[in-house]
Amino acid sequence: MKLNHILTTTLVASLFTSGLCAEGNNTAATAPVVGSAIIGVSVTAISASGYRASKLLGSDVYNTEGEKIGSIDDFIVGGDNEISFAIISVGSFLGLGGRLVAVPATLFTSNEKNEIVLPKASKEDLEALPAFKYAQ
Repeated sequence: MKLNHILTTTLVASLFTSGLCAEGNNTAATAPVVGSAIIGVSVTAISASGYRASKLLGSDVYNTEGEKIGSIDDFIVGGDNEISFAIISVGSFLGLGGRLVAVPATLFTSNEKNEIVLPKASKEDLEALPAFKYAQ
């Protein structure tokens, strides 16, 4: 079984890399030769600022006074590839019994502790928002 997996992977890699060479990739001409296929890798440095969504999910949300007012449950990404709304869980106790509300992502900031802050908001303000429901 392992041999079949290795052979299949090698075959797919060979077909994929031969397709790259057929398109005239200039970097492939100087790439090392492995077996009968030429493998080339092009690396571009990417610099980005911001926060990783995977680290923000489940994070507590605070107000300016440092009071916990909810936690991030999800994000809604709009058509312009930017986060449009953060879905906040409010009113829960130990992760149970809360409800979801949508808050425009542009309203959030961070503090010196890198905590997520919704300035001038209170838990009561969030609880007064209409409940968010996902479209089916």
